[in-house]
Amino acid sequence: DEVSNAVQSLSRFYKLTLSRKQNMSTIAQEAEHVSIYLQIQNMRYHDSISFISDIPDELLEYSIPKLTLQPIIENSVLHGILETADKSGTIVLTGWIEDNDIVLISDDGVGITPEKLSTILSGSGNSTSGGTNIAIYNTHRRLQVLYGSDYGLTYSSKPGHGTEVEIRIPAKKETA
Repeated sequence: DEVSNAVQSLSRFYKLTLSRKQNMSTIAQEAEHVSIYLQIQNMRYHDSISFISDIPDELLEYSIPKLTLQPIIENSVLHGILETADKSGTIVLTGWIEDNDIVLISDDGVGITPEKLSTILSGSGNSTSGGTNIAIYNTHRRLQVLYGSDYGLTYSSKPGHGTEVEIRIPAKKETA
């Protein structure tokens, strides 16, 4: 049963990841994508990651660029939750409309020091695991190229208490 579930999850994950027909997705599809990603990670890390998706129904059909949420969720897992002493934690995905569509992701991982926080969106940072934060930088820059410099990612964090990531994009409904 576990192998069957893993194969089904991987199949759905890659179908969502690799479909190149459109560059845009809906928040509902992106939320499904990260939910499947976290199911796969929980198979790997023995259900140590709790995921709360609390996106209001009225936001689910709004447009969001594909693969906006996944790199942020992945960083929450790898650099937040898995760096805690017990290698467990919670990721919360929620959102609201405030002139623009804002989606907030938070985790209760180890948090980010102010020094590291200042380099995350610059493309020049390095993580303790040897990564370069390039996926986060690319996500931020892609949102700015698509929508302008008022949009993109904003990080706030308190070491030992977790991190919040605000994704700001224009509120646009998916058109058929």
